[in-house]
Amino acid sequence: MRITIFGATGRMGHLLVQQALDAGHVVTAYARTPGKLRIKHANLSVAAGQLDDDEAILEAVRAADAVIEGVGSESAATRRIVAAMDAAGVRRIVVVSTCSVPDPADRPDLKFKALVGFVRTAAPRAWAEVRSAAEAIRASDLDWTLVRVAKLDDKPATGDIRVGHYGHGVVGLSIGRADMAAFLLGQVTDETYVRGAPAISN
Repeated sequence: MRITIFGATGRMGHLLVQQALDAGHVVTAYARTPGKLRIKHANLSVAAGQLDDDEAILEAVRAADAVIEGVGSESAATRRIVAAMDAAGVRRIVVVSTCSVPDPADRPDLKFKALVGFVRTAAPRAWAEVRSAAEAIRASDLDWTLVRVAKLDDKPATGDIRVGHYGHGVVGLSIGRADMAAFLLGQVTDETYVRGAPAISN
């Protein structure tokens, strides 16, 4: 499968690119600073471009079967990616989101309410951007999945990933980046959560 990854140069992005290549996918990594991507592979192409470059984004998604988007803190970029996918006729997008984004299936939970309240106070712009990005995804006609996490850590992959919604006693506060990357990659071909917003943790 041909996968375009936005946010490929971050810590989880590197893991995601490597996992996708190891699984036999053909990967296009979109990067503002290509030199930060320390992976070489015959099936990897690096597309250099800024997140406000409509033409570069369109070129990066044009031949993709699916897109994984990890730039949810920049909602304008998310809207550009959605527009490019519409123009290119690409349907499947898996998006990194956070517990600041609510879902109708969530229930009240004090620990998550406290965490979201802290983020809203300490980083109001990031809180607003991730919610705006989620709104843009939900309003699109794409086959989208919003994957929500509270905290990321660098623990080794466990393969033990809890999936659910907040307030049901299933999902915890954190997940390792390696497990998060594996879940994102799995959603490319898994239709269970199409047009849904699962929350995940270890």
